Amino acid sequence: MWGDRVDKLINYGLKTFFPHDVAVEISCELNDGCKTDMFTYKGFVHRWYATITQIAPFTAERILPVLQKSAQAAVAQCTGGANGRQCGLKWADGKYDGKTGVGQEMSVLAAVQSLLIGKARPPVTHDSGGTSAGNPDGGQGDGSVMPNQKSVTAGDRAGASIITILLLGGACGMFGWMSYEASGP
Repeated sequence: MWGDRVDKLINYGLKTFFPHDVAVEISCELNDGCKTDMFTYKGFVHRWYATITQIAPFTAERILPVLQKSAQAAVAQCTGGANGRQCGLKWADGKYDGKTGVGQEMSVLAAVQSLLIGKARPPVTHDSGGTSAGNPDGGQGDGSVMPNQKSVTAGDRAGASIITILLLGGACGMFGWMSYEASGP
């Protein structure tokens, strides 16, 4: 069941984020609406898909050829700028798109680095070298109070409730007053 679900996620992800086996930032690349952080997303996707091949090795046969073709397309379009080596975002076009920046460069570098996944150590677990003890309570702990922190009292809760009611009442009153339309003569 786990393998079937992983296969479905990978099939959907490759179809969506790697049409024609080349990474595309679907939320902004097609309409030239990318914000600063979005230029790095293709690099993240490359790294995550490469890591999947270590966590679920049965996926490598499908993922690695796509990553290789995408990385080749990424490098091939790095022909811009004064030095002729700057990279853009639109890898599938096969040519430099005239827009460069650190995000585009980072994404291409990540795409190339993802091809080295076969030589990289897999992610560690608690049993294979990880140092995090983990918390099966999801960070909730055992309910004890942290050192130097006083417990919340009934008075604290009552005070917080009163302040919340006053703020909400004031906001509702203000919004009501602002939307009140006085009838003129």
